[in-house]
Formats: sequence, structure tokens, C-alpha cells
Amino acid sequence: MLLSSLALAGPAGKYVGTWTGAGGQGDFRIALAPGSAQGEWTAHVSFTLNGQEVKCKTAYIKIDGAKLEVAYDFNLGDFKARSTIVGQINGSDLSGDYTTKGEDGSSVDAGTWKASLVK
Repeated sequence: MLLSSLALAGPAGKYVGTWTGAGGQGDFRIALAPGSAQGEWTAHVSFTLNGQEVKCKTAYIKIDGAKLEVAYDFNLGDFKARSTIVGQINGSDLSGDYTTKGEDGSSVDAGTWKASLVK
């Protein structure tokens, strides 16, 4: 019974890691949880930029097998942006690429990210 419960949990959990891009590097945190409807997920994302924590609002999340895509909005002062992470779920590790665009759709930053499940 425990194995079937784990299979249903999928990638649920809190992950902590780092991001690296043209705009610098910092900490990256994402918490994944099953949503209210079957097959839906929720994500809570935050990251650090220049040592300051930036809280994000999830725009959408897609999990398809071992593929993960999450878009989240954030503000840096008056500047509004959206980052999209695309990556792979490999056991207790997540990793992939991200892109960040300004509110007007202009490219702001791009890079890589990785995070591991906190046990």
C-alpha cells in the first residue's frame, strides 16, 4: 500500500536549489502539491536576487510524466516580470532551463536551475 501512495504523490514536496543566469545567480525554492482536481498541481515558488528573497505568484503549472513547466510572476520594485521554468523530474531532483520576460514581453534573462527534494 505504501508504494501506491508514493506513486500517487508523484513529485509532491519542497525542493531547494539554485539558479544561474546572465543576471546573476541565487537560491531557488519550489513546493509542488496535488491540486483539488485529479491531475492538477499547485506550485509555490520563490528565489533570491542579490541576497533578497523574491516571492512569486504561479501563473500556471504543467506536469506530464517526468516533464515539468511552471510560469510565475514577480515584481522587483515597479518592474513586473514572468519567469518560465522547463525541466525534468528525476527522482528527488528537478533541473532545467528558465526564461524571464518583462511585462511587455521583452527578454530579461535566461539560464539554468536545479533543486533537490528536502527530506
